[in-house]
Amino acid sequence: MGAIKKFTKRGLRSIAGGKSPLRIVEELIARKGFDPDECKTEESPSSVRWMFTVRDNCELEILIEGRESKEDTTVYLGLNVLTVPIKGANDVLAAALEVADGLIGVKVSLVGHYLVLSAGLSAQGVTVEDLEYHVRLIDAQEQWFREAVAANLGWDTSTED
Repeated sequence: MGAIKKFTKRGLRSIAGGKSPLRIVEELIARKGFDPDECKTEESPSSVRWMFTVRDNCELEILIEGRESKEDTTVYLGLNVLTVPIKGANDVLAAALEVADGLIGVKVSLVGHYLVLSAGLSAQGVTVEDLEYHVRLIDAQEQWFREAVAANLGWDTSTED
């Protein structure tokens, strides 16, 4: 065996690790004025889900998936924006897809009977500021999306839902 080289402590740098995605999401929820433990609706070894109402009928869902693998962990942010009626669902979905072209940095999905504006991010290196930015991005386009779909369908928007 060869001689073992000794390193001085001055020559070594420590690399600080980032916060866990779980802590980052909990901090975001706390900044929004909610208790993360009360908002948590589901927890398993592979995922955690929080949901809370941001205003009126809009619920924000935050989901961390793939917790067992750091490289594959994702954070999903979704805002329920529109209920798809059974009668005329085809028209609503077609109008939503036409309007979706105007969305910036978010996508529209059909989840259950809701149209949801959402963003998905890799949890690696994500910060609370990144999550806040995407929440604001979704929130800023929500009202426009509703109005554009309604206009496309010829719905009267003079009264609230």
